[in-house]
Amino acid sequence: MLRPGNLSCDAACPCVVFALRREAMFFRRMRPRRRLFPAAPVPAAFHGDGPRTVLLLETGVGAPAMERALTWLLSGPRIDGVPYRPTLIVSAGFSGALTSGLNVGDLVVADDVCDDDAICRSTTWPIPAVRFQRGRLLTSRNIVGSPEEKRRLGERSGAVAVDMESAVVADLCATAGVPFGCLRAISDDANTFLSESLLAVLQGGRVRPARLLAAVLQRPSLIAELMRLGSHTRKAARRLAVGLEELLGSG
Repeated sequence: MLRPGNLSCDAACPCVVFALRREAMFFRRMRPRRRLFPAAPVPAAFHGDGPRTVLLLETGVGAPAMERALTWLLSGPRIDGVPYRPTLIVSAGFSGALTSGLNVGDLVVADDVCDDDAICRSTTWPIPAVRFQRGRLLTSRNIVGSPEEKRRLGERSGAVAVDMESAVVADLCATAGVPFGCLRAISDDANTFLSESLLAVLQGGRVRPARLLAAVLQRPSLIAELMRLGSHTRKAARRLAVGLEELLGSG
């Protein structure tokens, strides 16, 4: 039986939340999985050992999926007979650039996160000076596909990048009193156009084979768009893993 004040590293360690498995692909290799979190409602596992232990959570795309997963996480689910209490929650994943100064693979450390209603919360994880871009992140209800819309959102919000989940993480962490950080890798720059056909395929964050086949048959040029997206997200995931290692090692 574990005693208070002598918890296992698993019962009190940082948590890194991703919406997609692809976002976490290279970080998982840097910190191999040691064990699953029992009875978790989403994929959740402890990676690394000792002081390098982190809990990786893959929630699914969008605010509702993120809220469901974090509500469970912050409810005190038990591990080793002790309620798990994250020492830090980091929202990590892909993001679309809203300014021309960011390229695919660039990393953004959020200073604050705003939602579509212009409600903003500052990040509370104290991060020392880093070589990555810092700035505001916007969380949108939908994928932003056109360069015109990206520029409009950037000018209106003052944000440098956009995602679909981090504002929820910021809200829940503030309510629970848990330090919150956010690191995003650019997967499409401000000039990249995402077609309506591609957005339909990506709906919900999962590419369904039947929907993909139908879309490609209707619009063969979608193949090139998918290949470009695959290359960009792979580069972004690799850079994200390196950035997370650097930040978690200095935190």
